[in-house]
Amino acid sequence: MRVFYLFLLLLCCLWGCRPPDIAPVSSLSLLDDSTIQLELSPGHAPVETPLLLQLTAADVLGVSGELTGVSMYMGKVPLRFSQHEGIWQAEFLLGACSDPEMLWQLQLEVRFADGQTRSLTKQFHTSWR
Repeated sequence: MRVFYLFLLLLCCLWGCRPPDIAPVSSLSLLDDSTIQLELSPGHAPVETPLLLQLTAADVLGVSGELTGVSMYMGKVPLRFSQHEGIWQAEFLLGACSDPEMLWQLQLEVRFADGQTRSLTKQFHTSWR
């Protein structure tokens, strides 16, 4: 009987040590109109974690942009976009500050093959909670 209880105790300890179930990474749609889709992943935008900005649009020659803090000055974060299978992507990190839900402003310039340029300004929050 003692062996059974030891086995049960060991089983409970091992069950408690298993890694937590990982939820799928969600994305936040910053823009979704007839010509441009812009998403941020993960959508809850945790600080000090790699974030991915993805822009999908037809006939884009290039994308440039930067992030600036709105609720607190954090300098300018330049975004370096590259194209992967028709989607323009920029991976970046945002630092933590005393504001647990920092507001950021994204400024993008999208250059199209027909010579037109479109400027986009969007805001989103990061969180360290």
